[in-house]
Amino acid sequence: MTRHAANDDRRFRRPEDFAGERGGHAPWCGPAAVATAAGVSYASACELLGRVAPDRYPAEQEIVTAWWRDLLGALDLAGVRAEPHPVEGRPRLDEAVREGLPEGWWLARVTDHFCLLRVARAGRAEIFDNRHHAAPLSGRTHGRRRLTHLARVPAPPGAD
Repeated sequence: MTRHAANDDRRFRRPEDFAGERGGHAPWCGPAAVATAAGVSYASACELLGRVAPDRYPAEQEIVTAWWRDLLGALDLAGVRAEPHPVEGRPRLDEAVREGLPEGWWLARVTDHFCLLRVARAGRAEIFDNRHHAAPLSGRTHGRRRLTHLARVPAPPGAD
């Protein structure tokens, strides 16, 4: 296999794409974040995570919990550069956006969750994760969760 996930057409994927791949079952947030950012299938994202840390993600087991460093490693294998960005304190995600998080695409680790965030002008942001696609950031879409890790990522294939 090359550095990119094998035989994947790179495109902007939605939560329902992942659920369809999983026989209607909701996807887990870690693999969904990798798949969305890289534009690959959910299965390919799981394979990438397994290549990064085979002991944590055995091929025969479903990936339920993922580690931040493993998501960054999986994105690297997929050819997606994730540039870590410092997070001071533990601001809420909506506070970080309101206080000037630069425009662009971000991979975020918030309390018990991974998601992609697209920050637009005037402090507006949208969430992309295992359940939301372009949902406005709000208390119901993880805005109140505490931000622990952040990395700038390029726009997913087909997103812009």
